[in-house]
Order: sequence, then structure tokens, then C-alpha cells
Amino acid sequence: MRISVLLLLGFFVIQSCNMRESKFPIEERVTQELMPLEGSVDPFMIEVKQPFLVLLNSKKEDSIFHFYNLSERKLVNIFGVKGEELKESSTPWKYKIGEFILPILHNVQSGDILISDDIRRVIYRFGINKDGVFNLKERRNYSDSVDNMFPAAFINDTLYALDAEYQAPSLWLMSINKKGPIMVKQYRNPDIFDQYADPDMGRVYANESRIALCYGWKKKIDFLDTNFKLIRSINYKFDDAVDITTENEDDVKATYVYGYFGKRYFYTVFFGKSWKEHRKTFSGTTLEVYDLDGNPVAKYIFDGISPSRFVVDESTFTLYGTIDRYSELKNFLVVYKLKGLS
Repeated sequence: MRISVLLLLGFFVIQSCNMRESKFPIEERVTQELMPLEGSVDPFMIEVKQPFLVLLNSKKEDSIFHFYNLSERKLVNIFGVKGEELKESSTPWKYKIGEFILPILHNVQSGDILISDDIRRVIYRFGINKDGVFNLKERRNYSDSVDNMFPAAFINDTLYALDAEYQAPSLWLMSINKKGPIMVKQYRNPDIFDQYADPDMGRVYANESRIALCYGWKKKIDFLDTNFKLIRSINYKFDDAVDITTENEDDVKATYVYGYFGKRYFYTVFFGKSWKEHRKTFSGTTLEVYDLDGNPVAKYIFDGISPSRFVVDESTFTLYGTIDRYSELKNFLVVYKLKGLS
């Protein structure tokens, strides 16, 4: 009996240690810069391709993608217009290059630009020359089994991890060349249809060798290899979210809300407050940085506006982020220099 009690106590001690937040070797407060944008711009998605920063502009139909030179932060090119939706009898090769219906700009670690169009069910791979001019390298139709490419996290130009959202409570390993999933990893409750009402709701990010699954209501991140093998699971103590509904979603404390996987590190914004509270100031968040195996590297406290979707230029370790669409500050990106990374 005494041995059983000691074993039980030992188990709870171990669990307590597992839930204690790890020490980050670097903890810094970082100073906000604002990068002005040219023209009428509402940046929705963002990608970095040295020496350029690429923005998907959701405000205009005749200038969808904006290219900025990172050295001078000046607009150097505009690309893409709103196209017409073709009839079912139309053939893909009749699409005009540079026309999009519902474009999605994907983060990928290769040197090319990946853009998908969920209406036309096409994914484009563009190269970009020294002047910021696009050239089409490849155009492929992707599987009808994919409901939405928006949450796709690309491992390379062909392979990607997909949170199946309302199709299944799972991560899918997908290839543009195949119709169905190559591999499936269930991680959510199959009895909860609404993804955002699931306490295990997650968001997926990837680079060429790793996948990160960040939980939106828990302080938990799973680091996986590209075959869904678990490398490390970080599970810090946090107030568990319960009884999440469409009506109270904005009142529940959110955790990991945005992320970016670079070649060197994984970066994720941590809230620790509700969306309703956040939108009072759009500030008061932190950035956590991990190496490829999930070891904590740095924690940065933003002294200004929290970035929404963001990228990190790892040649200078500069973060460029869009600003929440509810903010009154328009036509800017928020910029932070991440000190101490190499």
C-alpha cells in the first residue's frame, strides 16, 4: 500500500514537472517599427523571398500581390488581377497567367512563390527574378478531396500538411500529385464537428523537415517529423478551455494564434487572453521561438502592436507582420528585430 502511494505521488510530481514552463535562454523586450506601405493596401498574407517581401492585398482587384525590396522597403512590383470564374466545361490551360479568383499565398522554404486558388482548384509555382518580376514555372490542379487549401502548411513545393478542419478531426499528409491523404493523424475529438468548439483545436505549420501543431486553446505544441512521428510535445500549464461555442468563442482565452516555420526556428505568437480583450489594445502579446526539435530558444515581449500573420527574414532575424484588420492603423506592417538569434 505504501509503495502504491509513493508511486502515485511520484507520478503527480513528474506530471507537474512536465507542465512547468521551460526557461527560455533569451528573454527580451523588442521595439516596434512601422513599415509604411504604398497605395491603398490591406495586407492579408505575407511571404519573404530574399531580397523581397511579398504581400497579398485583399483590398484591390487589380493589384493583388505587392513586392517590396527589403533593403529599402520600397514597392518594386505589382502582380495579379481578379479573374473570371470559368464554367465547368472550360479547361485549365485557358486560365490567363496572373488572374486569380480566390488566391492564397503559401509559406514555403524553397525559392519559389506558391499561390493556390480554391475556386479554380489550381496551384501555381512562380519564380521571381532580381527585379521582382514573376515567371510561371508550373501550374497543377489539386485533389477534389481537399476542401480548403487555406490551412495548408507546405513542406516543399509538392508535399504539405493539412488540418482537415471540417472534413475530419485530423492532420493529413498530402501531395499535389495524389488524390487522397498519404497519411492521417487524428488529433481532435471526432464527436465535435465545429473545429473552433474543440478544446484540442490546432493550427499547423511546416518547413522542409518538421511540422508544428500548435493548439489554439491549450498551451501545447507538438513537434513532428514529416512522417507525423512525434519529436517532442510541449504542454505547459494553462487554464483549460471548456464549453467553447460560436457565441462565446471571442471570450475564451486563446493561446497560440499565429506562427511561422523558418529554416532555422519555429516562431509562434502567444496570446494568453481572449480575442475580445486583445482587440481593445492589439498589444500585450509575446513571441516564442523554438529550435527544430522543440527546444525553447527565445521569448520576445512586443512593446507595441502584436503581429497577425507574419514571416521572419532569417538573414537578419527581422519579423514582418500584418496588423489586425480591426485596428484603426492601416497601410502599415509592424516590424520587430529579434535580438540574439543566429
